[in-house]
Amino acid sequence: MQAALQPFGLEIEHAENGEIAVAKAMASHWDLIFLDVVMPLMDGPTALREIRERGNTTPVVLVTSVSTATVVSGAVKLGNVYYIAKPFTPAHIRAIATKLLKLDPSAPPPRVLLQHADPALPATLRRLLPPHVALDTAQSLAESVDIAESVYEDLVILESRELADELGAIANVLRRTLPAAGILAMSEDATAASLWQPDEGLDGYLPHNLDAAIASSYLVPIFLRPLMMLDRKVIRVAGYHGAPAHLPAYVAMLARRLVERCKELEHTAELEIDLQTIPADPDAAILLIHHVDQALRVGGRAPSFRLERRLRAVIQGRLERVVILL
Repeated sequence: MQAALQPFGLEIEHAENGEIAVAKAMASHWDLIFLDVVMPLMDGPTALREIRERGNTTPVVLVTSVSTATVVSGAVKLGNVYYIAKPFTPAHIRAIATKLLKLDPSAPPPRVLLQHADPALPATLRRLLPPHVALDTAQSLAESVDIAESVYEDLVILESRELADELGAIANVLRRTLPAAGILAMSEDATAASLWQPDEGLDGYLPHNLDAAIASSYLVPIFLRPLMMLDRKVIRVAGYHGAPAHLPAYVAMLARRLVERCKELEHTAELEIDLQTIPADPDAAILLIHHVDQALRVGGRAPSFRLERRLRAVIQGRLERVVILL
């Protein structure tokens, strides 16, 4: 289910039984809850009744295979309850989430542009990336620029041992066309510390022997998932739950994409940026807010930011001329 919802960039939490589900449901705000009917300690319908009795009206989708029609119909009477039958497909999960969360099913998939000399690399990268990610390939800078000018790329990977000394210059050319993209080069000397090592247009280095761990823990969560969504007049930011070592990359990419997204909005629109899901790292939050605020003010925009209460209290005095909403 999580893999099916991955293309939307949703914040997803898990509960391994009904009691934990109720506790988590009441501890935070949720937009949608999936409840398995059969769970240990407390089953889905019981958990649902408990959630409703406590005043929580979040939409709930019951996931069922063995329950009777009577159980489902009784639960539906509690209000704002839907159901999906097992076995389900990823398309079924995406369809009901799209309907209930009012998501845009036509949003373009994330894209990777691979400029390469190794003929085997596209197939390798394709195996490592989630199916919903589009992969474009080029074998020269001219081809890469043509592709970048015709379609937005979220991530560019440059692979060529022969062009090692020119990778920085190539990255600078592509950066002018793709200001919010991640641009990484492959290197024989790449290490965990060099994954994010910005130098002008280039963001860092990947090892030539790419593996599933790097793809799933670094490339996908930082470069290839939606980092925000527009909810009426509010830009809501997706949080980060990855390794602390990759937090600087998340902050930098989020800042870039916030700036570009805000520039696309009508100049008269009020800009509220909801950062309540970002990690509780004061230095990272300040860096992000300063970068976005200054970049937008240059263009005559004055954004406001909403932070989680405890983080706001910690950094309030360290921000000047920035609008922080209470």
